[in-house]
Amino acid sequence: MNRNALIISTGFALFSMFFGAGNMVFPIQLGQETAGNHLVAASGIMLTGVLVPFMGVFGMLLYGGSLQNFFSYFGKKGIFLFSLLALALMGPFGVVARCLIVSHGALKLLFPFITLPMSSLLLCVIVYILAINQGKIISLLGSIVTPFLIVSISFIAIMGLWNIEAPPATQLASWDALKTGFFQGYKTMDLLAGFFFSQFTISHLRKKLIDKGQEDQLTSIFSRSLLIGIGLMFAFYFTMVVLGAHYAPLLVGQQPQSMLGIIAIASIGSLATPFVCLALILACITSAIVLSTLFAEFLRKDICQNKLGHRTSILITVAISFGISNLDFNGISKFLGPVVEMIYPVLIILTLFNLVVKGIEFIRARGVEESEMEVEMDISAK
Repeated sequence: MNRNALIISTGFALFSMFFGAGNMVFPIQLGQETAGNHLVAASGIMLTGVLVPFMGVFGMLLYGGSLQNFFSYFGKKGIFLFSLLALALMGPFGVVARCLIVSHGALKLLFPFITLPMSSLLLCVIVYILAINQGKIISLLGSIVTPFLIVSISFIAIMGLWNIEAPPATQLASWDALKTGFFQGYKTMDLLAGFFFSQFTISHLRKKLIDKGQEDQLTSIFSRSLLIGIGLMFAFYFTMVVLGAHYAPLLVGQQPQSMLGIIAIASIGSLATPFVCLALILACITSAIVLSTLFAEFLRKDICQNKLGHRTSILITVAISFGISNLDFNGISKFLGPVVEMIYPVLIILTLFNLVVKGIEFIRARGVEESEMEVEMDISAK
């Protein structure tokens, strides 16, 4: 794989990791709730749901993809407890279970008879099969799964925006709309995920580049891949908020996991069903695979001290996810919400602080280099 192909596939993989169940739901909900002020609200959710998470990813790159370095202020026990909490919430006790619920909403469009336990079991089997092949995950997501995901969502978005009318008026003030979008971005939990996604991706890239003797290109390649991921996330978040606002009357009283399907069917007709189903399931599976793998590795290495095998830890992870998925989408959000709102501000402040520290280190290093160059030039002149 050449350099440009590696950049593109890694950027696509980053996008597909982040763009999961919540990212298909929360922006649409936000558009529905803020209606006439949806553009202001969109800026709020893109700040905490896109920009801040990718700042975390970039920060991890500057710290060598090491959680120990990035969270050194927490201490060894603090890092362990933070990782346990974060991976549990993003994994089987939260986001992965949420992915199974949203996938059920998608499958019901094609198979109305399918129950949540049936669809969750099917998806758990798929996630298990794909997650046990850990070394191929990034390549699979970036080269195969994400292009299908982008095409499916783009088709729905284009058709949905084709004949939209003005969104209904709202009594929500601009400031309130901005705050709603800002805190809605918390619910995606993407800043939490970003720390671990970057570690996962940097490790994958480093192995590829070491094999080619090109490890010195890691920062350059990852930074460019990051820009692709950010661009795609901004575009799709904005589009989802706009769709939610313009189709708000149709979404009143509907289950969150069904909203994209309702919009697609209203704009495209029955032709939309397979596209919606494919888009939702791909978005959910991509996130579920990576998050399940991350939690399973933590369970195997850090909790069980390598006493569990890789396949066994994956099996335990998907089994827990299956059990938690019996709660509905709003039920999971209710217990995730307070926890995320408590820890998110701390993580944002830590991320900004770490970026400032690295910025100061960079400026100082440049100053030292320039001083040394001046000394060398003076010596040469003499």
